Amino acid sequence: MSKEQLVNYLNETVKPDEGIIPAYLLGDKAVYELEHEKVFLKTWVFLGHESEIPNPGDFMTRELAGYSIIISRESMGEINAFYNMCTHRGMKLCRADKGNKTLFTCPYHGFNFKNTGELVGVPLQKDIYGERLDRTKMGLHKVKLESYKGLLFGNWDENAEPLEEFLGDFKWYLDIVVGRAEMEVIGAPQRFIVKSNWKVGSDNFVGDSYHTMVTHGSIAKLGMVPNATYSKRGFQIHTENGHGLNLGTPNPDFAFPEELKDEYKSNLSEEQYEVLSNLKNMIGNAFPNMSFLISHTKIKGELISNTSIRMWRPLSHNKMEVIAWLLVEKNASQEWKNRSRDSFILTFSPSGIFEQDDTEVFTDITEAAQGPMPFQKNLTYNYTMGLHRKPVDFIGPGVAYDDKFTEASQRNFYQYWLELMTK
Repeated sequence: MSKEQLVNYLNETVKPDEGIIPAYLLGDKAVYELEHEKVFLKTWVFLGHESEIPNPGDFMTRELAGYSIIISRESMGEINAFYNMCTHRGMKLCRADKGNKTLFTCPYHGFNFKNTGELVGVPLQKDIYGERLDRTKMGLHKVKLESYKGLLFGNWDENAEPLEEFLGDFKWYLDIVVGRAEMEVIGAPQRFIVKSNWKVGSDNFVGDSYHTMVTHGSIAKLGMVPNATYSKRGFQIHTENGHGLNLGTPNPDFAFPEELKDEYKSNLSEEQYEVLSNLKNMIGNAFPNMSFLISHTKIKGELISNTSIRMWRPLSHNKMEVIAWLLVEKNASQEWKNRSRDSFILTFSPSGIFEQDDTEVFTDITEAAQGPMPFQKNLTYNYTMGLHRKPVDFIGPGVAYDDKFTEASQRNFYQYWLELMTK
């Protein structure tokens, strides 16, 4: 079917307000290709954290909508991003994941670029070009890059709204995740491949706590949580532009470093600190594919929290790379950081008990959505949970419900997805 026909078909069949989401959205190549154009080339996409390149000259290479980019901190501390392509013959300029360089040399013809993007050196320039080569017109292509509380986002659309406008009210909750204190990434991000459509991951984190008592039922048997239905208590909240989260409360114990309470209070409003001090867990997704998690577990009988950011990077219609960053409070003790890392590895690393539970499900869902049969049988998913419920007042912004077993956030996610796909 043509692009126009696909857009019309999406408008006819995808009905988030009624809780009807067709299965073909997770298995059709044409949908995936349209997503690349309509969503990932025009939306703010998460790339990493400023603490990964703390020093002048530090750089890292990441991918933005399938294209390699260089993110570099220059001598004055400003962070820039450039398309990882030499402007002479299009060679990939940098092959390293990260390092420290003030100059990048093309491995094809040796053109030299500063980490601010300027072309500053051409082998034998005068002999072979004379006066005809204008280096000022051959700088690296700059990528639109903005930061919020250390989170770096990129966008290929030069006319995109500012990042803070796109995040909107969702910033209130991101402050609790990454703005409560000065945060830093520990170690390199963990990366692994899952044979799943990327939307399954975003869907899971934007609002699905319902699966916890079944998919993760073993954690109650292990004594890591009090009972299998603990995941229901709290709030589900969504904001504009497809963002949403589940916020688990209450928690009688404070699972963050006690000595940092003053830092938390100085960085958060009274209302935000109230949420943090009663927080059991916090799971959410910033549209399209940046998820976050604050999780509390008991390690050897002692409560500890871990905070992670993850990206569901699309590789094809049925495959994604999961990239996960562990963040800790920079001013916490090394002993606390070590225990938080242990908690993360136990739960949401590639070998973690939660991660393996989820990715097994993600794979099977995607496999079942492949091929022509979902179209022929008109297979749809049921997203009607909570349609009968009314929002409640909450101390933070957004549309809130007074427990986490509803699918309002998923409906909000797919509504915004549909708007972008059918523009």
